[in-house]
Amino acid sequence: MEDLARDSGITPRATIIILTYNQEHTIRRAIESVLRQECRFPYEILIADDASTDGTRRICEEYASRYPRLIRLMPEAPNKGLVGNYFDAVATARGEYIGDCAGDDEWLGRMRLQMAIEVLDRETDVSVVFTDVEVVTPTGRQLRSADPRTSRWYASARHSGRVVLESVLNHTDSIPYILSSALYRRSAVISPQWPSGAPPYDFYSGNVEDLPVIAACALAGDAVMISERGYRYYADGVSISNNLSHEKEYRFLAPVTSLMRRLGKACGYTPETQMRFFRAKFPYMAAQIRHSGLGKELRTDFRNRLREWGLPLPLRGKAHLWLSYFK
Repeated sequence: MEDLARDSGITPRATIIILTYNQEHTIRRAIESVLRQECRFPYEILIADDASTDGTRRICEEYASRYPRLIRLMPEAPNKGLVGNYFDAVATARGEYIGDCAGDDEWLGRMRLQMAIEVLDRETDVSVVFTDVEVVTPTGRQLRSADPRTSRWYASARHSGRVVLESVLNHTDSIPYILSSALYRRSAVISPQWPSGAPPYDFYSGNVEDLPVIAACALAGDAVMISERGYRYYADGVSISNNLSHEKEYRFLAPVTSLMRRLGKACGYTPETQMRFFRAKFPYMAAQIRHSGLGKELRTDFRNRLREWGLPLPLRGKAHLWLSYFK
């Protein structure tokens, strides 16, 4: 069946996007991890190199040349950033289902793709299938991202789209699943069914790719977890969303709050129905302003973000903001 999956004359059932930028030391591991999949269905690997300046693209070209019926390499283009690179790849994908792998991470196991396609084919009211994830710390320690004994997402095999959507739009910490552990219906993102009367949501408009995709999938159907640890995430400690700088933390999170409000509107949520998210994030951002030493500059931006929501800042947020005047 491997030859069938690599027959260029057959439309692939799934597209696995490998996103990469300047990862010459890890990109082989990522590609090989997807190549190891034992899948009876035809699939393709679409490599989206975002204008790497090291040897990454040369390695990607090598693999595309070795596996011309299985691997496609996106054309060279100016740097797009993570979000633009991701959604351009989704638009280019030929598969009915979409999965992805970061160029510095890897897929685990050999049957993850086969199992996910079987669920999506069998259960038409399911829009996404996800697996558990293993996290490798900078010291090399391996951790589970979620403990099935304590996490409701991993304690049950199936979750309604309504519950997943509520969790995404009101998340205060983790989200229901890591997108790279999932296989989802491409139609959920290419032709999203936003609630009647809601403004269209532009997937390119934010600084993260996972939240809008998970929300769109939740609108399209339920989520199912399969009993497979299918993804290994290497936490290097310096990613944009995992840094120790108060200024960088603020500058990452602030546009996320704007994205979440636009996404909430598209899903028919009022600011009040996203109150948990608002009360968790805005006081935290105010604290980052207080400790950054850039109060005047960041306060102006912060007030603009507040106006987008039209909600009063919680008392602890007001306290942090007031104290920022004395830094």
